[in-house]
Amino acid sequence: MQKILLAFRNPADEITKRFIKDYDVDILLADQSPVEIQKKKLYDIILLEDTLAVLKALKLADPRVEVVQFDCDTDPVEAVKAGAYAHFDQATISDAVTHAIEQINSQMEIRKETAALEQVLSAKYQFQGIVGKNPNMLELFNFIRRIAPYYRSVTVIGETGTGKERIARAIHQESPVANRPFVTLNCGSIVKELIESELFGHAKGAFTGAVKDKVGLFEAAADGTLFLDEIGTLPLNVQPHLLRVLQDGDFRRVGSNKTLKAQCRIIAATNVDLKEEVREGRFREDLYFRLAPLEIKLPPLRERKDDLPLLLRYFIEQASKKIGRRLTGISRPAQKSLNGYDWPGNVRELENVIERAAILATETFIQEGDLPPLGGSSPYLPTSDTSLSLDEAIRLHVEAVLQECSGNRSHASKKLGISRRSLLRKLEKYSLN
Repeated sequence: MQKILLAFRNPADEITKRFIKDYDVDILLADQSPVEIQKKKLYDIILLEDTLAVLKALKLADPRVEVVQFDCDTDPVEAVKAGAYAHFDQATISDAVTHAIEQINSQMEIRKETAALEQVLSAKYQFQGIVGKNPNMLELFNFIRRIAPYYRSVTVIGETGTGKERIARAIHQESPVANRPFVTLNCGSIVKELIESELFGHAKGAFTGAVKDKVGLFEAAADGTLFLDEIGTLPLNVQPHLLRVLQDGDFRRVGSNKTLKAQCRIIAATNVDLKEEVREGRFREDLYFRLAPLEIKLPPLRERKDDLPLLLRYFIEQASKKIGRRLTGISRPAQKSLNGYDWPGNVRELENVIERAAILATETFIQEGDLPPLGGSSPYLPTSDTSLSLDEAIRLHVEAVLQECSGNRSHASKKLGISRRSLLRKLEKYSLN
């Protein structure tokens, strides 16, 4: 049975007794707001004796709630347009009202069954934390399952933000060394003079500043997996050493004559065309052929738009857990806006957009107004190829809202949808006093 809120101004005793006998119902107290109560308790059905403005506010707060409105001053057509399931002039519990509630109950049971089925499908289309039902993604999942037990090296190719590291972790998790280390290096983030030492380690005295022996990432990965992101940026002078590891499994620390054995598996990733890099003389051909036999090509998000509903559900759930506030979905206008965008930043950009919208959302549903201007910069968060942490995003947003409110904490707390005390705690935490 659905949870129902009876929001009549002055419910007669006979109405209350009859209604409570037949339904699981709470009665709104005189000093309570139906909108605020709904934000906290999330009723399935609300019988509302109030104005069109209150009806609209309820549907904005929770588009899923079904509202039966009672108000002689509201036009029934306008009430339905605003989202009412049904409209009645008088605040009574008649047979017509009972019939409307029975219809709502029946439809909600169907929705729950559909939602349960969607949950099953969502689980079916999740693979090691990667979501997708697009045929190319399902084929990719199967390919990973087939190669994971046997590979020694794999190359993952895809545009920025397509999830290359997630794929690498999925390969590792599906492999026999899943309980061993997964070590990562972004080859483009280390200065070229130090990358050889980072990969292979160095001996004491190998160069100025080498005051003791250092273990490189090949040793740190042990018999696990070493993930080399942006492999196309690996300096030419280091590429022969990586080639030797791939061919013979041998390497030496910088400044040492002792040959060591690399036990780890290697997964490389790139967002550039390695064949073109070979033609331009920036990447060794023999190394390319060593990496090429097992290639995984990740499709960009614009080519798998059929995955968008699953991804939205997944990222909204993840964002809800991060911010500690229940979000139940996304409005149709917001979803339509997201669907019409090409996502040059791919899945990473979508994840950041949803996380930002979740922080900004004042209702249980993400609304179109919570989204940043797609295709442009966010009004609060700086554009960057690197994802902001949740703490950084919250700090920037709180700071921006404070500036908008000229430092008025009461106004800022209302705009943020939190209590003044919560705002003060955040000001102290992020040193914004």
